[in-house]
Amino acid sequence: MVFQVTVPVGEAQPGETAPRRYYKYKDAPITLPPGYKSRTVFEFADEAMATHGNNNAIGYRDLIDVHVETKKITKIVDGEKVQVDKDWLYYELTPYKYITFNEFRSLYHNYGKGLIKLGLQPNQAERFHIYAGTSYKWMSSFLAAQTQGIPVVTAYDTLGEAGLIHSLEQTGSVGVFTDNALLGTLINPVKKCLAIRYIIHSEPILESDKRHGGKMYKDAADAVAKLKEVNPKLVIMSFDEVIQLGRDAGDSIPTNPPKPEDLACIMYTSGSTGAPKGVVLKHENIIAGIAGLSGIVDNKNVTCDDTVIAFLPLAHIFEMVFELVTFYWGAVLGYATVKTLTDASLRNCEGDMKVLKPTMMVGVAAVWESVKKGILAQVAKQPGYAQKVFWGAYKTKNAMTAKGIPGTGIIDNIIFKKVKLATGGRLRLTMNGGSPISADTQKFISTLICPMLLGYGLTETCANTTLVDPAHFVQGVAGAVTGSITVKLIDVAEAGYFAKNNQGEVLIRGKAVTEEYYKNPEETGKAFNSEGWFCTGDIGEWTANGYLKLVDRKKNLVKTLNGEYIALEKLESIYRSNTNVINICCYADANHSKPMGIVVPNEPAIRQLATDLKLYSDVTSVEMHELCANQKLSKAVTDSLLKTGKSQALVGIELLVGIVLVDEEWTPQNGFVTSAQKLQRKKILESVQTEVDALYARN
Repeated sequence: MVFQVTVPVGEAQPGETAPRRYYKYKDAPITLPPGYKSRTVFEFADEAMATHGNNNAIGYRDLIDVHVETKKITKIVDGEKVQVDKDWLYYELTPYKYITFNEFRSLYHNYGKGLIKLGLQPNQAERFHIYAGTSYKWMSSFLAAQTQGIPVVTAYDTLGEAGLIHSLEQTGSVGVFTDNALLGTLINPVKKCLAIRYIIHSEPILESDKRHGGKMYKDAADAVAKLKEVNPKLVIMSFDEVIQLGRDAGDSIPTNPPKPEDLACIMYTSGSTGAPKGVVLKHENIIAGIAGLSGIVDNKNVTCDDTVIAFLPLAHIFEMVFELVTFYWGAVLGYATVKTLTDASLRNCEGDMKVLKPTMMVGVAAVWESVKKGILAQVAKQPGYAQKVFWGAYKTKNAMTAKGIPGTGIIDNIIFKKVKLATGGRLRLTMNGGSPISADTQKFISTLICPMLLGYGLTETCANTTLVDPAHFVQGVAGAVTGSITVKLIDVAEAGYFAKNNQGEVLIRGKAVTEEYYKNPEETGKAFNSEGWFCTGDIGEWTANGYLKLVDRKKNLVKTLNGEYIALEKLESIYRSNTNVINICCYADANHSKPMGIVVPNEPAIRQLATDLKLYSDVTSVEMHELCANQKLSKAVTDSLLKTGKSQALVGIELLVGIVLVDEEWTPQNGFVTSAQKLQRKKILESVQTEVDALYARN
C-alpha cells in the first residue's frame, strides 16, 4: 500500500473530496508549535529567545559605500539613436555582524518601550505601520510592537503611493517605520493621512555620512525637511534613538502582552486585481501558521547549527512566517538583499551568499530560474568535452538518486563543486514558494545544489496550505497539507475539474486561516463559503500518496475557441524555465484556439541566439528594441519555447502559436508586476495589444 502523507478525516460529500490532514495530526490540527506553550507572537518570540539564549540569532551587513560607474548607452530619442550617460551602482559592505537571541530580545523589548515613550498607545488602541525593505530592523519593529499589544500594518516598499495611502488611511496608522531611502515617498501620504504622528527611519541622518558622495545624507535630510513642512508637529526619529528612549525608560514602562484573540497584523496584499486588501491576522492565526510549518519541517530537520539566508520581502506572509519559524528552529537568520546576493553588483567585498555560507535558502520561482540560467550560461561557455562531462554527471546523479544508489557525493565534489561554492558551499535545503516553478527547474536545482522543497500558501492562511515533507521528499508536487489546517477539493464543473477525479478548487479550514479582510465585508463574503471554508480560487489535485499538486488559478483558466480550458500559470511556469526567457505572460481568449506569449527576453541568451543565426554582422551594436522586433529571432525563440513545452509534457492547445518580445523589464516600479512578482496581465496586454493582434492575424 502506498504511504499517505495526508489522510482522509471525514466522508466525501457530493461534488467534494474527503477533507484531508497531515498524517501526524489526523485527529486534530495543531495550533501551537511542537514543544512550545506560546499562544501569542509576543510569547512565541520570548520563548524562542529564551530557548536559544546566547546562540547567534541575527546576521546582517552594514553598507560602507555606494560606488558609481558611468557608462555610455544608446537610446532612441525621437526616432534617432543617441548616446547618453547611465550610472551603474555598486555596493561595498561590511562582513556579517551577529546578534544573539538574548541581545535581540533586549533590543526589541527596549524598542517597544521606546514606542510607548514616543507616544503610541498600547493594548490595541493604535496601529503601527511598517513600510520598509527586508532587514533585521523590519523584524525588530514588528516584534517591538507585539510587546506592547500594538497591531502592525505591513505594506511592500514597492507598493506604490496609491496602495500605501490606502493602507495608511484605512487602518488609521499613527506611526511608520521606514528606510531612509523611502522617506521622500512619504511626503504625499503624510499630506493625506492626518493620523500619522511619528516616523521612525532606519539609520541616523548625519552630515558626516559621505556614502554615495553624500547623496544618502542629502536625500534623507531633504525628505525630513519637506515632511516637517507638510506637518510641523510630526515627530521624526531614528531606529537607534527610539531604542535608546526605551532603554532609558527601563522598568518605568511595562510590557503590555496581547491576548491570542487580539489583532497582531493587518497585511496588505499586493493587489493584482484592484486595491490591496488588508488581511486580518490575529495572534492565534500567526501562531497556528508557525505551528503548521514547523510541524512538517521541525527543529530536528533544521537546528541551531544551520544558517538561513533571508532576502524576500518581509511584507509577504511567506517570508514573515518563515523567519518566525527560523527563530523556533534556533538557526542563524542572515539578512541579505537581491542586489547583493552575488558578486555582480559589489565592490571590495564578496556577495552575501559567499560570505554568509547559508545551509538553507528560501526563494521564489524568479530567483531559482535566474540561478539555473546563470549556471547554464557558464556551462555553455565551456569547451565541448567539458559540457559533455557536466551533462553526463547530471544524468548519472539523477539516475543514482532515483534508484537510491549511494555515492552521489563524489559527483558533487568533483563536477558540481564550483556551482556549490557560488552559493556558499553549505546549502543542504532550498525551498520555493510564492509562485509555481517548473518541475524541470526543481529537478535542476535539486541535482546540482541540494533538494528543493516546494510550498504553497496564502496571506489569508498565514503561508499555510502545503509543504513537502523532507522525510518523504518527492518532486513535482506542492506538498503535504500543513499541520494546522484541513483541506478539501470541490468541483469546478465549468472547467472540467471534478472531485470524483481527485481534482477541484482548494478549500481550507483551520486556526491559521484569517476570519476577514479589514473593513471589507464584500470581499470577505466572497472568500468564505456558508460552512466557513476559505475558497482559495486555486485548482488542485490529490496524488496517489496524498500530496497536493496545483493546476492553476480559477481566474487564470481561459476557455479557447474550441471550448477547452488553458491553465495560464501552468504554461508560464514551464515556458519561464527556457534559457531565452526572463519572464513571460501567456494570453488566450475565446476567439483563438491557441495561446501566445509576451516575453521579456534574457538579453545575453538572445544576443547569442542572434549571433548563432547570423542575423547581424555585429550583434553587440544592435539595440534590444531592434532585436525584439526581428521576426526571424522571434520565430527562433518560439521554436525554442515549443521544444521546452514539449519536453515538459505540454500538448496541443498548450503550445504557443507565437510570441511578442518586449525590451522593457517588468518590475513593481513600472507596474507590470506586483510587489509579489505576480503578473499584471491587463496592463501587460494593453502595452502590446497591437503586436498581439498582428500575431494572431498572421496565424
